[in-house]
Amino acid sequence: MRLFFNVFIVIVIGLALGGYSADYSIQRSHGIGAINIGQWSAWPFVGGSEVDPYTAAKVAADGTIPLGAAEGLAFEAAIDQDGDLLSKECRYNLTGITPSARLWTLAAYENDGSYVKPGEAGISSKYSGNIVRFPDGSFTISISNSPQPGNWLSVSGEGTFKLILRLYDTPVTSSSGLIDPIMPTIRRLDCVS
Repeated sequence: MRLFFNVFIVIVIGLALGGYSADYSIQRSHGIGAINIGQWSAWPFVGGSEVDPYTAAKVAADGTIPLGAAEGLAFEAAIDQDGDLLSKECRYNLTGITPSARLWTLAAYENDGSYVKPGEAGISSKYSGNIVRFPDGSFTISISNSPQPGNWLSVSGEGTFKLILRLYDTPVTSSSGLIDPIMPTIRRLDCVS
């Protein structure tokens, strides 16, 4: 009887460790098949037949529909420039420029893949056509749960979230090596306690 109990314990521990390591590999292993630029990561082959098994598993676990290589590229950021997780209780400035694209969208997502609910009178997504820009083409988007002047992306609630920047019809997906994309930075301003 003791032998069966020991075998059962070993199996349970093995399944728990195996499940944890699989989840870690799927959700946090951004180096496999990814383009990493600052806080942003994208998987250019996720919509094609050359996708690696870890990236395919991540897409299946997230429940997202990937963009095909001819459609564009989706960049994801879950941390700010200091490496801290994005929190709905904090205010952020997303500043800079995006790689060239015919159109881009920026949206706030929960970790389970659903949209972050915006605060009152706010929206939790933006697109390149409704952004106020500086003369040099750069922009700043405030991300917070309270209204901000200028470009404002609304988030509400508590906990962490991620930003997804989708570039449509962009040369970033080219494999020529001639493109050195620059992504906007995410800087935390302050947090409410």
